[in-house]
Amino acid sequence: MRNPHSAFPQRFKFFPISPFSCRLHEANCWSWWRLGLLGFVFLLAGCNGTFSHYKEVDHSLKAGNPDKAVTLIQEAEDDYGRKNRLLYLMDEGMVLHLAGRYEESNTVLEEAYLLVEELYTTRLRDQASAILINETQLPFEGEPFEHVLINVIMGLNYALLQNWNEALVEARRIDHRLNVLSDRVEGDAYKEDPFARYLTGVLYEIAGDLNNAYVAYRKAETIYDETQSWSKMPLPDGLKTDLMRVADILHLSEDLEEYRTKYLEMVDEVPLPYDADMAQLIVVSYHGRSPKKEDLFIDVPISLDALALVALAKSVGGQSTRSNREGEALIYGIHGQIARVALPRLVPQHTKIAYSTIQLTDGTTTFDARSQRVYDIDAVAEKNLDDEYATLVLRAVARTAIKMAAAEGIGIGARSAVSKNSQDWVGLVAVILARIFVLMTEEADIRSWRTLPGEIHLTRLWIPAGSYNLMVNAVDRQGRVIGQPNTDQLDFRSGEVRLLLRQYSE
Repeated sequence: MRNPHSAFPQRFKFFPISPFSCRLHEANCWSWWRLGLLGFVFLLAGCNGTFSHYKEVDHSLKAGNPDKAVTLIQEAEDDYGRKNRLLYLMDEGMVLHLAGRYEESNTVLEEAYLLVEELYTTRLRDQASAILINETQLPFEGEPFEHVLINVIMGLNYALLQNWNEALVEARRIDHRLNVLSDRVEGDAYKEDPFARYLTGVLYEIAGDLNNAYVAYRKAETIYDETQSWSKMPLPDGLKTDLMRVADILHLSEDLEEYRTKYLEMVDEVPLPYDADMAQLIVVSYHGRSPKKEDLFIDVPISLDALALVALAKSVGGQSTRSNREGEALIYGIHGQIARVALPRLVPQHTKIAYSTIQLTDGTTTFDARSQRVYDIDAVAEKNLDDEYATLVLRAVARTAIKMAAAEGIGIGARSAVSKNSQDWVGLVAVILARIFVLMTEEADIRSWRTLPGEIHLTRLWIPAGSYNLMVNAVDRQGRVIGQPNTDQLDFRSGEVRLLLRQYSE
């Protein structure tokens, strides 16, 4: 008869080839299997990582040290793993962008852009593990708005480098992605992005493609209006003046008159006719941090005493989290009449910054402007999560049902295998361990592009050519200046356009 241990290294020969063959071995055989199974549970429960480096990354960004954030992200590359390669690239590309390393950022984000396309073709093979364990077994694909923002950040990188031709390539990629999304998505799900459309208009205008700029501005105007209920963004005043200015340059007198009537409050803000010799300063400022995701554990008791146990566990341990779920899983697994569903929820990280002020002075003349919020990433992330929530709930419930049924099946199989020796306790232990495995491995997919800002603000200033002192201040909601002013010395040639980036993580 073939020795079942023949394929094992000699030092592992005490470990039975199957738990059901334990009847043929020494008395502590099942102890090895219990330990092995428990180890497997903890291995699976812990293999998805919590990306603990984000805390230090946030601290570095708040301290104004994005280079440190770059180092932290790069040192954590192995922790992301193969399934989170896209998330790693997005995080690395974003912090390189914040560190002013625009060319490196674009190299990384280009890989992210290509990986998004590739992931669409490889998703199916990972569905089984997602059903059996949890959603984090799937490769991170990112949300639709995050895909759009990859090209938005790349476009800004090229604009910051004053490489307008490549910036236009990204503008066209944004158009293409949003057009594909609009064709693919039905109903009122996210398929248009007001800020991305607005940014393409700005880039087209700077590059001198006024016709496409005007089309993009008009489209952005429509989308800001149509999406206001979820984007929480009114039409920016800057877009109103952009529409009037470009309509004037293109000699679209009827359109210009329409906009002057429609946006009467902005007429005095648009110096017409437009002077092409004026230089332009565009300040893009990032405020706050993007929302993070957390688990929402829903424990479902299926008997009155199970309900009492859940109530007791909540009163003692509080809300379920990843840090206390092991204890709950042990108690619930022993009881056996409690199922668990895990869903993601967004936790906003509200910024203290209301706006920033920009002042340019050449010693005799001073130009002042206030930033205007053009994009609320908290709101867009919430919309994207809402769009897929019904699907997430269905998958989570189905996964829990399958796993609980499998756990009971393991118990039945174990009891059947050992019944000849009247070792009924073995089946009970097996089903309890299986239930604990089910409860401990249930977790929501809380991965997201956390290095994004919470809000994007935009300021455009037209000034005569010359040398200027720049001062930028961040202002809170009570009108108080926060921190030290950001200063710089800038020289502008006639007709030159310069884009600056400022970031406030508070």
